[in-house]
Amino acid sequence: MTPQFCALAPADIQGFERDGYLVVKEAFAPDAARAMEERWWSELERRHGVRSDDRSTWRPFLGDLKSAKHDPLQGQILTARVRGVFDDLLGRKAWSPPKDWGRCLVTLPEPGPWDVPTGLWHWDSPCELHLQRLNGLFVVSFIAPVGPRGGGTLVLSGSPRLLMQQEGASVGLHDASARREQFHRSHPWLMALTGRAPSPPDRVRAFMDQEANVEGVPLRVVELTGEPGDMVFCHPAMVHCVAPNRGARPRFMRIKQQVLTDEGRRLLSRLGAEPA
Repeated sequence: MTPQFCALAPADIQGFERDGYLVVKEAFAPDAARAMEERWWSELERRHGVRSDDRSTWRPFLGDLKSAKHDPLQGQILTARVRGVFDDLLGRKAWSPPKDWGRCLVTLPEPGPWDVPTGLWHWDSPCELHLQRLNGLFVVSFIAPVGPRGGGTLVLSGSPRLLMQQEGASVGLHDASARREQFHRSHPWLMALTGRAPSPPDRVRAFMDQEANVEGVPLRVVELTGEPGDMVFCHPAMVHCVAPNRGARPRFMRIKQQVLTDEGRRLLSRLGAEPA
C-alpha cells in the first residue's frame, strides 16, 4: 500500500531522503515567533545589556538564553502541520513531543569577511540509532528573519546518507571524536572542507555553489535561512557547523538536536547516553 502523508508530498519525502533535510515555510505562526523574539530581546537586555534599539550594545556574550528556553510560548511551535511532518517522517505514534524546542541561539553581527568555516563540522546523534530506520529528527526553528550570511547554521546536504553508508566500516569505532576524524578524512573534498587538506581559493564556490560526488552521494554546503515561523527538519546525523553573522541583525534560532522516537530513546539508552 502506498503511504498516505498528512503534511508532506512524496517529493518532499524524496528530497529529505536524498539531502537529509526539509524546509517547511510557516510551520508555525509568524506572530508567535515575533512574540518569542520580543521576549528574547527582553532577556538579552536584562542579562547582557544588549538592546534592540542600540547597536552599540550588540557585543558578543557567553552562553545561550536561559529563560527563553523554557518560555511557555514555545508550545505554539507544535502546530498540526508540525505534528504532521513528524508523523510523516517518523511514523504516527512513534514519537512524543519534546519538553522544549532546544537551545535558543543568538549570534550578533560582527564585521569581517564571510566564508565557509573549516572547523567544528560535526553531527549530534549516533549513526547506530538510525541504521534500520529513521529514529529521530534534528529540528531548527526560526524566531526572527535570518538572511544569507546572517549566521544561519550551515548543513552538509547529503551527509546523513554518506554517514549511514560508511557506518559498516566503522564497527568498533565508538569514540565520537575518532569517528568524526575518520569521516573528515574519508575523501579529499571532505578533507579540504574541514581543514585537513589545503583549501581551494574560493570556498563558497567550491563547497556551496556546486555539488561534489563523494562515494556516489551528492554533497553540498547549504546555509539555513528563513523567516519567523519557518522550520527545517533534518536527519539527526546531519553534519553541520556554526557560521559567522555578517548580516544586519542578530540570528535568532532554536535548535533541537534530537527529537527521538521511542525506539530511538531505547537504543540511545543502550549506548549509555541521554537525549540532547
